[in-house]
Amino acid sequence: MNVRKEIINITNLINNKSGYSSEILKIHDYKDLDQRDIAYIKKCVYSEIENRFLVDYVIDKYSDLKIDKLDKKVLEILRMAITEMIFMDNKNYAVINEAVELAKKETKYSSYVNAVLRKASDFDITKEELDDSIKYSVNRELLELLSKSYSHKTLKKLLKSFFYKSDFVIKQNTLKENDLKSKLEDKGFEIKIHPFLKDSFIVENPSGIINTEEFKNGKFIIQDGACSLCAEILEPKSNSIVLDICAAPGSKSCNIQEITNSQSLLYCNDINKSKIDRIKENIEKCGFKNVQYLNFDATVFDDSLVNKFDRILVDAPCSATGVINKNPEIKLFRNKEDVKKLVKTQREILGNCYKYLKKDGILVYSTCSLLKEENEENAEYIEDVLGLKRLDIDFYGEKNKYVKLMPFQKGTQGFFISKFQKIH
Repeated sequence: MNVRKEIINITNLINNKSGYSSEILKIHDYKDLDQRDIAYIKKCVYSEIENRFLVDYVIDKYSDLKIDKLDKKVLEILRMAITEMIFMDNKNYAVINEAVELAKKETKYSSYVNAVLRKASDFDITKEELDDSIKYSVNRELLELLSKSYSHKTLKKLLKSFFYKSDFVIKQNTLKENDLKSKLEDKGFEIKIHPFLKDSFIVENPSGIINTEEFKNGKFIIQDGACSLCAEILEPKSNSIVLDICAAPGSKSCNIQEITNSQSLLYCNDINKSKIDRIKENIEKCGFKNVQYLNFDATVFDDSLVNKFDRILVDAPCSATGVINKNPEIKLFRNKEDVKKLVKTQREILGNCYKYLKKDGILVYSTCSLLKEENEENAEYIEDVLGLKRLDIDFYGEKNKYVKLMPFQKGTQGFFISKFQKIH
């Protein structure tokens, strides 16, 4: 199997918006490739997508044809090769030779590929004056939205953080295990106690951790630190009825049942039936009980749920701009129209959940977005339009109107959490 052909197959899937890169890379069939080749494919794909606009800038600089006039396979071969030359520390002559050979097999334009790449091998990024959209490979509409949400100084930090890697965080399932740190350390894993999450750890060398008996037996789940904070802020109680309305993949649902020792009645909902199966699998592996599963569109009102729940978690579908470092294609494709539609969806879900919540019940609203339209402005909508009372959140010893984790601050991904009570 040709490694570079596989890279092009995967980038084509991402370009066609067939799924997030992290998921595509996880489930892609690498057939007979060894682990070193697979690691190379993943690194090259991520590097290209992370730097797509810069790579295209280089192609434009040295090509006689504009990108939109190029044969699609030729374009992908050029993108891959330039990525290898600039970001993969490969010898330029070796990259060019491989790209030309692939172009001979897949296209009629090997001479053109050879000419462009030989000129591009002289590219020196330190001598280029690049605007932020190209330098950080963020589409101009998203850059404008971020600019509205943050100061210039904070925006620069955010743009740089899109290339950071978040901490690998695991959450101990205390119903099954109370000495996880020691047991994993005995197996050679480097474990640090998480700075602000209960029973959570940062794993410095996570390779192979999903093959441990502890993971297979549900003694811990893999979960970004920001996510597990949602259940702590929700504060579910024993004998309460709880709704996790956008529950996939189920890790927050697991957190809720762990906190209550499975003594709450939890309803997990998702619009996607296959995701419900995944939630159920995670819940059962961890040994949690008293869970019901729902499969409906959260934007569609269900009168059978009115005044039913003591606690509701709305971890809403969003722009996912807080997880760009995991799925870099978001910064290429996300636009203003996407965000407008998402805000409409979020408010439809919130309006329904207001009706599902009992008087004095608690609602937690969260997103993995960095945009004010989906975060602060929706929190104001919940308070001012729906009429819920905003509750302070204790975090790091201080009371906050909301918790906003930035990807350059805490080693987590970007996340927003707010908390409300229905008072009438």
